[in-house]
Amino acid sequence: MRAVIISNGIIENYEYFKRKIKEDDFVICADGAIKHCINMHVVPNLWIGDFDSCDNEEYTQKYSYLKSVPVISLNPQKDETDTHYACNVAIEKGCTDILIIGALGKRMDHAISNIGLLEHLLSRGINGRIEDEHNTISVFSDTYISEADRKYISLIPLDKEVNVKKTDGLLYPLENHIMKRGYSLGISNEKKKNSIVITLTSGTMLVIESED
Repeated sequence: MRAVIISNGIIENYEYFKRKIKEDDFVICADGAIKHCINMHVVPNLWIGDFDSCDNEEYTQKYSYLKSVPVISLNPQKDETDTHYACNVAIEKGCTDILIIGALGKRMDHAISNIGLLEHLLSRGINGRIEDEHNTISVFSDTYISEADRKYISLIPLDKEVNVKKTDGLLYPLENHIMKRGYSLGISNEKKKNSIVITLTSGTMLVIESED
């Protein structure tokens, strides 16, 4: 089962993401992201938050259909972000695939934290990714198969050293190459074909597929 977590970052194109959400997805709204759900005409399966960025009672009064959405109210003095908590709930419900949208925006601390959640999901055996209109972001430690129709692909080591066994389908290929954290070697590679496969021998890699 796949969960779609809608966070309270920036979403520029609601139609783009409405097409991404499938009927059988378990949709979790994180706090103030309810405005995104309303604009996409998506009714979430669950609404989670400490409600510091929106008044859930005000929204349910204005949009009566939201009264049927189950709510988990969190203590504002908590150790996890609303999006992190939503990820944990999705895992508890048996979701093995998690797409997070609205995870990027003006608050870089939240954006970096959300990207860091992908590593947390990987450690739990979950296929997680973040997507906006210009980027698809994932983390992997063995094999990555491209799912996005994007022009550029960047590889960013999360460990001190990541051993790339082989890349297939990239303009600038790598084979048996050790990539070091802090070096920009893997930025803005390009796809030679639609099917991209990247295999690692060791380490964890952040991969960002992007458009200008």
